[in-house]
Amino acid sequence: MILDKKKGVVEGDNLLKRKAFQTVLDIKYLKSVIEAGEAVGVVAGQSIGEPSTQMTLNTFHLAGHSAKNVTLGIPRLREIVMTASAKIATPTMTLHLIPEILPEHGEQFAKAISRLSLAEVLDNVTVTEKVGRGKIFTQAKVYEVQLNFFSSKDYRKEYAITIADVVRTIERKLLPLLTKSVRKALKAKGEEKAGKTASKIDSMPDIGKSVGTVKDVPSRGEEVDDGEESEADSDTDDDDGDGDATNSKQKGKRKEVDSYEAPDEDEEQILEQNRREGTPDTDMDDEGYSGSPKPTQDNEDEEDEDEDERAIRKNLAGDRESRIKSNVDDVVSFKFDDRSGAWCNFSLEYSATTSKVLMLHLVETACRNALIQSIPGLGDCMTETIKERDDATGQNVDVPVISTQGQNLVAMREYQHIINPHKIFTNDIAAMLRLYGVEACRASIVREMSAVFDGHGIDVDNRHLNLIADVMTRGGGYAAFNRMGMAGNVSPFMKMSFETTVGFLRDAVLEKDVDSLKNPSARIVVGKLSTVGTGAFDVLCPVR
Repeated sequence: MILDKKKGVVEGDNLLKRKAFQTVLDIKYLKSVIEAGEAVGVVAGQSIGEPSTQMTLNTFHLAGHSAKNVTLGIPRLREIVMTASAKIATPTMTLHLIPEILPEHGEQFAKAISRLSLAEVLDNVTVTEKVGRGKIFTQAKVYEVQLNFFSSKDYRKEYAITIADVVRTIERKLLPLLTKSVRKALKAKGEEKAGKTASKIDSMPDIGKSVGTVKDVPSRGEEVDDGEESEADSDTDDDDGDGDATNSKQKGKRKEVDSYEAPDEDEEQILEQNRREGTPDTDMDDEGYSGSPKPTQDNEDEEDEDEDERAIRKNLAGDRESRIKSNVDDVVSFKFDDRSGAWCNFSLEYSATTSKVLMLHLVETACRNALIQSIPGLGDCMTETIKERDDATGQNVDVPVISTQGQNLVAMREYQHIINPHKIFTNDIAAMLRLYGVEACRASIVREMSAVFDGHGIDVDNRHLNLIADVMTRGGGYAAFNRMGMAGNVSPFMKMSFETTVGFLRDAVLEKDVDSLKNPSARIVVGKLSTVGTGAFDVLCPVR
């Protein structure tokens, strides 16, 4: 027989560990044992209700990060216990990364699932308003919007997106949102006939109504020739004799006054500048700018670019502009820097008679609402480090996790190669019940209530929390401590003593309910001793 001293020492250590563990379990069991007939419900309610009155009444709290907003204190306890809300104020998730994922990859994943709007990659916006001849209207208001973005290298690295994602967002989300908001603003000011349909509506007179005197209106850019006169004017001159040059000029001015209202000084300067530079119908250059300063470009890269690639990109840009013009109302031109993704320029055209709108404000709002990427239910996501107990060593260690604003447990199932599917936590208890069952719901109730008390430095025995969680999930669901949660209780007197006494009494009479008087509340209502403490048992004496 050979004795292995090392093996004997190892087996001896394991035996000591097992005995120590068994001793801990015995102590926990002995602490959990209660006396027969003890009012555990009353004790649990008092143990939770008394310290909760000392909590601060802060509804929201910025927990260590300016973007992490959580509900704590009494409002959070109300969500859990009193209302059992299925839609809580600030849902969050905690996602544990698998050990093989590097921290930098975890940060990139957090950015990839975060809600990202177009405004977050936008540097500045410039809106220029012009009045003159348009492509749809003879006299039009043209709003030229120029979007300057941050460097594409920066936002591609920071948010894990591409230039194609940006231009796709502008085409499919920004432009429809912007035109819709502009039309809504015009409608609020009484402009029912705004946009492209205005020219058609205005050109169709109503039957039975006078359209007034039709006058020839000189189009913009055409100067009135003072020397030439219409037939009506010549007839008038024949009657009055040979008119001098002064009369001729006055007639020309009167014709202009009759045709349209004289522009103010600002509009006159704009019109004069348009006459010098050419009409807005002039095609923009290949870079997509008309009158606006072009951003600095690398001429060497432009020379190195293949002619075929340039032609292909130009054809794609032309197809995209045609598609946008046909799909989005009021857009008359669209240019985007496909090469570097540094800028975008588009124009909106409306009738010159429409009211003035604050276009810059509408563009900013549309940029904030146009989402480049988003997962339904999720907002900002960030990486952080939390303390967790290590099962192997029994000590608290730093664990990298991803915290999210909002929750979407179903969508997270698609990323099991990045996050641990067995360690996905959310403070939305109803979602845990719906997707993981009643046991997970019960554990979430205990964890969330314990987190509320721990945040205020209050120590509540875990047995009280377990009892409340058991009662709330006793029916296989998530029932609150209110009149709706009491609806399934078999004791009518207990429901009457809680809330809406008359309503429960009426229902009990109409439905012929029976109360066995086993509940403490029901026994108190009829004046009997509660079955707790010394009233939990009867003393029998022998009969002689």
